[in-house]
Parts: sequence; C-alpha cells; structure tokens
Amino acid sequence: MGLLQRILDQHGLATVSLTQIREITELVKPSLACLVEHPFGLTLGAVGDEATHRAVLRACLAEATRPHPAGTIVDLGFRWERDDLRARQLRKQAH
Repeated sequence: MGLLQRILDQHGLATVSLTQIREITELVKPSLACLVEHPFGLTLGAVGDEATHRAVLRACLAEATRPHPAGTIVDLGFRWERDDLRARQLRKQAH
C-alpha cells in the first residue's frame, strides 16, 4: 500500500492508511498512516460498536486534512481494552 499511496499523493490525491502495527508500517513507509491498537479483523473496533467505528474513521480522515511530513505515523489513541485478544494475536496465540 505504501508505494501506491505515495504515487497517488504525488498526483495530488490525499491518502491515509489505517494500520495496527507500527513496526510493519515503518517498513512499508506510507506517506501518512494512522495507528489504532485494535485486534486484527477489528480495525475499527468491536462488531456492532458503531460509535467507535465512526470515531476511528473521523479521526483518520481528519489527519488526512492536516499537513504531515512524508512517512508520518499518527497514533490515534484507540486501544483495545475488552480482553487480551490483541495481545494473543501479537504473540500468535489467538485461538
């Protein structure tokens, strides 16, 4: 995604990626990424949690309207606090 994002940006189209793992995003180097610390498959939040879904999208789109140097990763501050699913996924013990 980082390469495509940079090409679109060069042609005047503002882009933003939504990411869950900072370290991988730093390697991909998108022009702008927003970090949420939610489990895989629940990037916007829990199933049915429309308020969080909207809040994540609004925060991410708001960052796309602000000036950022290329390669910026903005931590949106969303954290998964329902259970330890994210931690288990990161340890590859999600089952």
